[in-house]
Amino acid sequence: MGRYGLTPYPYEFMLEYKKLPVECVYDNQSDLYYVMYNGKKLYFKGDTPKDIVSLYQSLRVEQDIRAPHRYVNDYSRLKGKTLLDIGAAEGIFSLDVIEFVKHVYLFECDKDWTAALKATFAPWKDKITIVEKYVSDINDESNITIDRFLEGKDKSNLFLKMDIEGYEQAALRGAANTLKEVRDLDYSICTYHHPDDAEEISKTLSDNHFESEFTDGFLWFGGGLRKAIIRRKVQSI
Repeated sequence: MGRYGLTPYPYEFMLEYKKLPVECVYDNQSDLYYVMYNGKKLYFKGDTPKDIVSLYQSLRVEQDIRAPHRYVNDYSRLKGKTLLDIGAAEGIFSLDVIEFVKHVYLFECDKDWTAALKATFAPWKDKITIVEKYVSDINDESNITIDRFLEGKDKSNLFLKMDIEGYEQAALRGAANTLKEVRDLDYSICTYHHPDDAEEISKTLSDNHFESEFTDGFLWFGGGLRKAIIRRKVQSI
Protein backbone atom coordinates (compact mmCIF):
# COMPACT_ATOMS: atom_id res chain seq x y z
CA MET A 1 0.00 0.00 0.00
CA GLY A 2 2.98 2.27 0.51
CA ARG A 3 3.81 1.83 -3.16
CA TYR A 4 0.35 1.72 -4.75
CA GLY A 5 -1.89 3.53 -2.26
CA LEU A 6 -4.48 2.44 0.29
CA THR A 7 -6.67 -0.39 -0.88
CA PRO A 8 -8.95 -2.95 0.78
CA TYR A 9 -6.97 -5.61 -1.14
CA PRO A 10 -3.25 -5.22 -0.37
CA TYR A 11 -2.23 -7.95 -2.81
CA GLU A 12 -0.40 -7.66 -6.10
CA PHE A 13 -3.09 -9.53 -8.03
CA MET A 14 -5.41 -6.54 -7.68
CA LEU A 15 -3.14 -4.52 -9.98
CA GLU A 16 -4.16 -6.80 -12.85
CA TYR A 17 -7.67 -5.37 -12.75
CA LYS A 18 -6.65 -1.71 -12.92
CA LYS A 19 -5.94 -2.23 -16.62
CA LEU A 20 -8.89 -4.51 -17.26
CA PRO A 21 -10.66 -3.33 -20.45
CA VAL A 22 -14.34 -2.72 -19.71
CA GLU A 23 -17.00 -1.72 -22.22
CA CYS A 24 -20.09 -0.05 -20.79
CA VAL A 25 -23.12 -0.52 -23.06
CA TYR A 26 -26.28 1.58 -22.81
CA ASP A 27 -29.59 -0.30 -23.06
CA ASN A 28 -32.39 1.93 -24.36
CA GLN A 29 -35.13 -0.40 -23.21
CA SER A 30 -34.12 -0.42 -19.53
CA ASP A 31 -32.42 3.02 -19.53
CA LEU A 32 -29.45 1.35 -17.80
CA TYR A 33 -25.86 0.51 -18.59
CA TYR A 34 -24.58 -3.03 -18.58
CA VAL A 35 -21.24 -4.83 -18.82
CA MET A 36 -20.79 -8.22 -20.45
CA TYR A 37 -19.65 -10.59 -17.72
CA ASN A 38 -18.91 -14.22 -18.55
CA GLY A 39 -21.27 -14.02 -21.50
CA LYS A 40 -24.11 -12.48 -19.45
CA LYS A 41 -25.36 -8.89 -19.19
CA LEU A 42 -24.68 -7.42 -15.74
CA TYR A 43 -26.70 -4.23 -15.32
CA PHE A 44 -25.82 -1.33 -13.03
CA LYS A 45 -27.87 1.43 -11.48
CA GLY A 46 -27.72 4.88 -13.05
CA ASP A 47 -24.13 5.92 -12.50
CA THR A 48 -21.80 7.32 -15.12
CA PRO A 49 -19.92 4.86 -17.33
CA LYS A 50 -16.69 5.89 -15.59
CA ASP A 51 -18.15 5.01 -12.18
CA ILE A 52 -19.52 1.73 -13.49
CA VAL A 53 -16.15 0.73 -14.93
CA SER A 54 -14.49 1.45 -11.58
CA LEU A 55 -17.15 -0.51 -9.67
CA TYR A 56 -16.96 -3.43 -12.07
CA GLN A 57 -13.17 -3.60 -11.75
CA SER A 58 -13.49 -3.62 -7.95
CA LEU A 59 -16.10 -6.40 -8.15
CA ARG A 60 -13.74 -8.48 -10.24
CA VAL A 61 -11.00 -7.97 -7.65
CA GLU A 62 -13.41 -8.88 -4.86
CA GLN A 63 -14.42 -12.18 -6.46
CA ASP A 64 -11.00 -13.19 -7.77
CA ILE A 65 -10.14 -16.71 -6.60
CA ARG A 66 -7.15 -15.20 -4.75
CA ALA A 67 -9.20 -12.57 -2.91
CA PRO A 68 -10.16 -12.87 0.78
CA HIS A 69 -13.63 -11.57 -0.19
CA ARG A 70 -14.37 -14.44 -2.60
CA TYR A 71 -17.64 -15.99 -1.44
CA VAL A 72 -16.93 -19.56 -2.59
CA ASN A 73 -14.01 -21.24 -4.32
CA ASP A 74 -16.21 -23.39 -6.56
CA TYR A 75 -19.57 -22.10 -7.79
CA SER A 76 -20.83 -25.64 -8.38
CA ARG A 77 -20.99 -25.83 -4.58
CA LEU A 78 -24.43 -24.23 -4.97
CA LYS A 79 -25.79 -26.84 -7.38
CA GLY A 80 -29.44 -27.53 -6.58
CA LYS A 81 -29.46 -25.14 -3.62
CA THR A 82 -31.78 -22.27 -2.80
CA LEU A 83 -29.71 -19.11 -2.42
CA LEU A 84 -30.58 -16.32 -0.03
CA ASP A 85 -28.49 -13.48 -1.48
CA ILE A 86 -28.75 -11.03 1.39
CA GLY A 87 -27.31 -7.71 0.29
CA ALA A 88 -27.53 -8.47 -3.41
CA ALA A 89 -26.57 -5.01 -4.80
CA GLU A 90 -25.69 -5.60 -8.48
CA GLY A 91 -26.13 -9.37 -8.07
CA ILE A 92 -22.79 -10.56 -9.46
CA PHE A 93 -22.61 -13.55 -7.10
CA SER A 94 -26.10 -14.72 -7.98
CA LEU A 95 -25.30 -14.26 -11.66
CA ASP A 96 -22.25 -16.47 -11.21
CA VAL A 97 -24.39 -19.30 -9.83
CA ILE A 98 -27.72 -18.79 -11.59
CA GLU A 99 -27.16 -21.85 -13.78
CA PHE A 100 -26.50 -24.07 -10.72
CA VAL A 101 -29.12 -22.99 -8.18
CA LYS A 102 -32.71 -24.07 -7.76
CA HIS A 103 -33.90 -20.57 -6.86
CA VAL A 104 -32.46 -17.22 -5.74
CA TYR A 105 -34.00 -14.77 -3.30
CA LEU A 106 -32.36 -11.40 -3.90
CA PHE A 107 -32.64 -9.21 -0.81
CA GLU A 108 -32.12 -5.60 -1.86
CA CYS A 109 -33.86 -2.41 -0.68
CA ASP A 110 -32.21 0.11 -3.00
CA LYS A 111 -34.83 0.61 -5.73
CA ASP A 112 -32.16 1.65 -8.22
CA TRP A 113 -30.43 -1.67 -7.67
CA THR A 114 -33.69 -3.63 -7.86
CA ALA A 115 -34.35 -2.14 -11.31
CA ALA A 116 -30.88 -3.26 -12.41
CA LEU A 117 -31.45 -6.72 -10.89
CA LYS A 118 -34.69 -7.15 -12.82
CA ALA A 119 -32.84 -6.34 -16.05
CA THR A 120 -29.89 -8.63 -15.26
CA PHE A 121 -32.03 -11.62 -14.32
CA ALA A 122 -34.75 -11.20 -16.97
CA PRO A 123 -33.56 -14.38 -18.76
CA TRP A 124 -34.02 -16.32 -15.50
CA LYS A 125 -37.05 -14.49 -14.09
CA ASP A 126 -38.68 -17.78 -13.04
CA LYS A 127 -35.66 -18.62 -10.85
CA ILE A 128 -35.45 -15.34 -8.92
CA THR A 129 -37.48 -13.43 -6.36
CA ILE A 130 -36.55 -9.91 -5.30
CA VAL A 131 -37.24 -9.16 -1.63
CA GLU A 132 -37.28 -5.43 -0.89
CA LYS A 133 -36.74 -5.64 2.85
CA TYR A 134 -33.80 -5.30 5.21
CA VAL A 135 -32.77 -8.53 6.90
CA SER A 136 -32.40 -7.97 10.63
CA ASP A 137 -33.53 -9.25 14.03
CA ILE A 138 -36.93 -7.54 13.91
CA ASN A 139 -40.04 -7.88 11.78
CA ASP A 140 -41.88 -4.78 10.65
CA GLU A 141 -42.82 -2.94 7.47
CA SER A 142 -39.20 -2.50 6.35
CA ASN A 143 -37.41 -5.39 8.10
CA ILE A 144 -37.69 -9.15 8.16
CA THR A 145 -35.88 -11.91 9.99
CA ILE A 146 -34.55 -14.98 8.25
CA ASP A 147 -36.70 -17.11 10.56
CA ARG A 148 -39.85 -15.25 9.52
CA PHE A 149 -38.93 -15.27 5.84
CA LEU A 150 -38.42 -19.03 5.82
CA GLU A 151 -41.71 -19.84 7.55
CA GLY A 152 -43.63 -22.29 5.37
CA LYS A 153 -40.78 -22.65 2.87
CA ASP A 154 -38.64 -25.66 2.10
CA LYS A 155 -35.52 -25.27 4.24
CA SER A 156 -33.44 -28.02 2.70
CA ASN A 157 -30.37 -27.21 0.60
CA LEU A 158 -30.16 -23.58 1.66
CA PHE A 159 -27.16 -21.35 0.96
CA LEU A 160 -26.90 -18.14 2.94
CA LYS A 161 -24.74 -15.38 1.44
CA MET A 162 -24.66 -12.32 3.64
CA ASP A 163 -22.98 -8.99 2.86
CA ILE A 164 -25.06 -6.28 4.52
CA GLU A 165 -22.69 -3.54 5.64
CA GLY A 166 -22.44 -4.40 9.30
CA TYR A 167 -25.87 -5.89 10.00
CA GLU A 168 -24.64 -9.47 9.76
CA GLN A 169 -24.75 -10.06 13.52
CA ALA A 170 -28.31 -8.73 13.75
CA ALA A 171 -29.38 -10.89 10.81
CA LEU A 172 -27.95 -13.98 12.50
CA ARG A 173 -29.83 -13.14 15.69
CA GLY A 174 -32.94 -13.16 13.51
CA ALA A 175 -31.98 -16.61 12.24
CA ALA A 176 -31.75 -18.29 15.64
CA ASN A 177 -34.34 -20.97 14.85
CA THR A 178 -32.93 -21.60 11.38
CA LEU A 179 -29.43 -22.13 12.78
CA LYS A 180 -30.81 -24.63 15.28
CA GLU A 181 -33.04 -26.54 12.88
CA VAL A 182 -31.36 -26.53 9.46
CA ARG A 183 -28.36 -28.82 9.81
CA ASP A 184 -27.36 -28.82 6.12
CA LEU A 185 -27.25 -25.01 5.94
CA ASP A 186 -24.34 -23.73 3.84
CA TYR A 187 -23.11 -20.15 4.12
CA SER A 188 -20.66 -17.41 3.25
CA ILE A 189 -20.85 -14.40 5.55
CA CYS A 190 -18.89 -11.14 5.68
CA THR A 191 -16.97 -10.62 8.92
CA TYR A 192 -15.13 -7.32 8.46
CA HIS A 193 -17.63 -4.49 8.83
CA HIS A 194 -17.21 -4.27 12.63
CA PRO A 195 -14.05 -4.99 14.64
CA ASP A 196 -15.73 -7.84 16.55
CA ASP A 197 -17.59 -9.40 13.61
CA ALA A 198 -15.11 -12.21 12.98
CA GLU A 199 -15.11 -13.31 16.61
CA GLU A 200 -18.84 -12.91 17.28
CA ILE A 201 -20.08 -14.43 14.02
CA SER A 202 -17.69 -17.35 14.35
CA LYS A 203 -18.92 -17.92 17.91
CA THR A 204 -22.59 -17.80 16.87
CA LEU A 205 -21.99 -20.44 14.22
CA SER A 206 -19.87 -22.60 16.53
CA ASP A 207 -22.50 -22.39 19.29
CA ASN A 208 -24.94 -23.86 16.78
CA HIS A 209 -22.54 -26.72 16.01
CA PHE A 210 -21.40 -25.54 12.58
CA GLU A 211 -17.79 -26.01 11.53
CA SER A 212 -16.50 -22.91 9.79
CA GLU A 213 -13.36 -21.54 8.21
CA PHE A 214 -12.20 -18.09 7.21
CA THR A 215 -10.93 -17.28 3.76
CA ASP A 216 -7.18 -16.81 3.46
CA GLY A 217 -5.75 -13.34 3.85
CA PHE A 218 -7.20 -10.09 5.14
CA LEU A 219 -9.00 -6.96 4.04
CA TRP A 220 -7.72 -3.51 4.95
CA PHE A 221 -10.84 -2.00 6.52
CA GLY A 222 -11.46 0.54 9.25
CA GLY A 223 -7.76 1.29 9.59
CA GLY A 224 -6.70 -2.30 10.15
CA LEU A 225 -6.49 -5.82 8.74
CA ARG A 226 -9.63 -7.91 9.21
CA LYS A 227 -10.79 -11.39 8.23
CA ALA A 228 -13.21 -10.99 5.35
CA ILE A 229 -15.45 -14.04 4.93
CA ILE A 230 -16.43 -17.02 7.04
CA ARG A 231 -17.69 -20.13 5.24
CA ARG A 232 -18.94 -23.52 6.27
CA LYS A 233 -16.25 -26.17 5.89
CA VAL A 234 -16.98 -28.13 2.74
CA GLN A 235 -16.20 -31.53 4.26
CA SER A 236 -18.78 -31.03 7.02
CA ILE A 237 -21.69 -30.37 4.69
